[in-house]
Amino acid sequence: MFRLRQAVALAGLTALEALRQPVCLLLILVSSTLTALLPFLILHRFGEDGKLVRDSAFALHAVFGVFVAGYAATTALSRELESGTALVVLSKPVSRDCFFLSKFVGVVGVVGVFSLCAGLTTLLAERVAERFVNRDGVAGFVTDGQTGALLIAVMVAACVVGAVVNYKRQRPFGSVTTTALLGGLLLCVVLASCFDRTGQWAPFATRLDWRLVPVSVLITLGLVVMSSLAMTLSTVVGMVPTLASCSAVFALGMMSDYLFGLHATESLWAGLLYSAVPNWQHFWVCDQLNAGGSITGGYMGLAALYALVYASALLCLGTVLFRQKDV
Repeated sequence: MFRLRQAVALAGLTALEALRQPVCLLLILVSSTLTALLPFLILHRFGEDGKLVRDSAFALHAVFGVFVAGYAATTALSRELESGTALVVLSKPVSRDCFFLSKFVGVVGVVGVFSLCAGLTTLLAERVAERFVNRDGVAGFVTDGQTGALLIAVMVAACVVGAVVNYKRQRPFGSVTTTALLGGLLLCVVLASCFDRTGQWAPFATRLDWRLVPVSVLITLGLVVMSSLAMTLSTVVGMVPTLASCSAVFALGMMSDYLFGLHATESLWAGLLYSAVPNWQHFWVCDQLNAGGSITGGYMGLAALYALVYASALLCLGTVLFRQKDV
């Protein structure tokens, strides 16, 4: 029980400290703001309502998520090793394994907060996207400007709330702003469900596209794997090499089927690399939503198992490296 309390405390402090960092807040705000602006910047439909907006939103979720995971991991481990904070903590009755795994749980918490913000913003942005509607005998393309205005207002209001609370009560701007943004997005989802696309009062008549939720969950699972990779690398190298390595692995993983998969049966090295490099295509399934498609529960379970096994292997390696780390 004492070890569990230690782990929970370390994980909570890790997540809170990362969310207080200006870089982490900037990544969350920029990702959410760009996603909210997509319906007003993209006017092409490509044969399906909302397709380009949701695909672009998922791309922002994945790319910014890689940097959030990498930055949170390096903040949680590399910086504390360099500053000597880790030495102070480890001098207490805290084992290295508990310290390392608790830090990972805290980083996953940060990734979860980011993904929740990104997922809610994607739901709302897809709702705002231009659609062809026929209402009262009048047909035409309609953009849900009311929901779009609410979404942009949430971004501004979150920063205002963070600034006011920071000035009045001396609370950390980053964590307060992130909390306000998350609460504002949840409120925006409720309000968007109470109006139709033309702004008329219609409680829950026009529902959000909930098929987007499993895709966001799969991207989040991929980011959890990336977090385990970043934590393992942080035991050996600093922030810049870790972020560069995570970006390179992400790029290789997205092209894994083409670079290694096609030659896996012919070349031993291609087969080994195809097995070793995480295949991010397992978590990038937004094309399955085309033409009304959806993600099955069976596929979600297999992807979650793949993420669990891969993250566990990386964490085992990271734990061994951290045991031998001179702090």
